[in-house]
Amino acid sequence: MSFERRQALRANVVIAVEVRDARGFSLHSTRDVSSGGLYFDRAIPHQVGARVQLAFTLPGDQKAIRCDGEVVNVPDKRGYGMGIRFLDLSPGDAALLEAFAREFLEGV
Repeated sequence: MSFERRQALRANVVIAVEVRDARGFSLHSTRDVSSGGLYFDRAIPHQVGARVQLAFTLPGDQKAIRCDGEVVNVPDKRGYGMGIRFLDLSPGDAALLEAFAREFLEGV
């Protein structure tokens, strides 16, 4: 029996993401990305429930994807890493991410 909660295809890819909050902004690298959200494995985590603004560009694309996100997973509160769920991703950007993940998985 699987306990996997994610429903969207995930691409295990490193993408630079600008993360903004009330304190300013920082750059983080993803471990994976999907149309539902992304995961940073080397980020100093925000608290679960924290809201952030995200901006990133998919490899080979020029248009930045911008949306709000919510921290939903901090696997190790003493270490690094956090999962962020997209809150207001446009349908067009969700379709781009889904297509990117599908192409990435087919190419692996």
